[in-house]
Amino acid sequence: MMCVMAPPYDESALQRLATLVMRRRVELGMSKIDVARAAEIQINTYSKVEDAKPVRPVTYAKIETVLRWARSSCDDILRGATEATPVEDTPSGAVISPVRTEDLAKDVADAVQDAAIAVSDNLTSAQIREMKQQVVDQVLERWKKRGIDRN
Repeated sequence: MMCVMAPPYDESALQRLATLVMRRRVELGMSKIDVARAAEIQINTYSKVEDAKPVRPVTYAKIETVLRWARSSCDDILRGATEATPVEDTPSGAVISPVRTEDLAKDVADAVQDAAIAVSDNLTSAQIREMKQQVVDQVLERWKKRGIDRN
């Protein structure tokens, strides 16, 4: 049997992952033992993750499933991402990754900026920033009126 070692990661990346894993576990109302059992791993192994110690990639994958994170979220975090990508079940049984408000706001702002630059040669950067902010604010307000809350 071949032993697979945990890949090396820097301490700040491991700490960022530990913090996000702990936060998600608490959000789900689970104890460390609950997560370890559901992931079918030893509690000592799971504790390594929350203690900012590296584990094997297969262990991260098992934990992602329990935390309802998209596959490779732990690896993404260890490589610099600041959040995991959550997944949700739908009535049809499909699993989706919901749009986060901050992602939508950035995409809308980028699209507005690209459109403003494409159609006008005389808008200032301040005017484009103001337009972007107004569009993002209007989209979020429309979501709020429809009862959509993705925070």
